Amino acid sequence: MLALCFQLGFVDYGQLIEIEKNGGVGKEKLVVYGESVLGDIEATVVGNFNGVLCVCLGRLVGGCKCFSRVKCRLVCVVGLFLFYWNFINGFKCNVSRAKLEGLADHLWTWREFFYTQISILN
Repeated sequence: MLALCFQLGFVDYGQLIEIEKNGGVGKEKLVVYGESVLGDIEATVVGNFNGVLCVCLGRLVGGCKCFSRVKCRLVCVVGLFLFYWNFINGFKCNVSRAKLEGLADHLWTWREFFYTQISILN
């Protein structure tokens, strides 16, 4: 599926390299794949979301009592949180991130999440 996204041109990938210079940090931006605009390449979105994950999912914080003994459980918990974050959490005027991106037409509820049968298209 990811290879198809690359072929159809849906994926743009850039790299941000932080270089230490004269006691400060400089940034070098490179387009790795696709047609990314250099001004759009930034690491703050990833860093902020990693912080959200650590705050909301205690098992991602080091030295805590809550941890995943099995990798499968961690993958399931992160997947469940990602669905909540994108489809259920109405972060702007009760509009989900999925609705803003055109992936959903309404704000989902937990009931819909648990009882909706989804068919996978091949």
